[in-house]
Amino acid sequence: MVMDFKDFYWMHRTAFLAGGGVVAALLLSQTAMVLCIMWRLRELSHMRERLSRLADGLALLTDTTEAGLAAMAREIQQPAGRRVAAPRTETRASVNKRVVTAARKGADLTHIAQHEALSESEVRLHLKLAEARLRESQLAAAAR
Repeated sequence: MVMDFKDFYWMHRTAFLAGGGVVAALLLSQTAMVLCIMWRLRELSHMRERLSRLADGLALLTDTTEAGLAAMAREIQQPAGRRVAAPRTETRASVNKRVVTAARKGADLTHIAQHEALSESEVRLHLKLAEARLRESQLAAAAR
């Protein structure tokens, strides 16, 4: 039986070589396609990341504009003779502590923003900064 296959191979050697070449060409083209697709997917992930940053920036810009326009509307609505003294300035640490405490208690983002007179983006920023500080302190404690 092995001898029959060997004779069959030698009689049809060119067909076997052509078939091997076709299989090699298919494997090479599929490898090239996989590499091209992987490169495009990597580009797509970079574009998604950039779009995410753009959307975050736009949200911050929108919230800041809304807060500025609301402050202007309040100033315009107040009578000229009855200017209210500006509220006392609070430290960033105390605002940050109140925002984080409210978030831990389960208050939603819009409620915290309204209560603290901040934009939602500023509240998100306070929460992200608190999360980063917590991670840094955990890493420092683990390194000791």
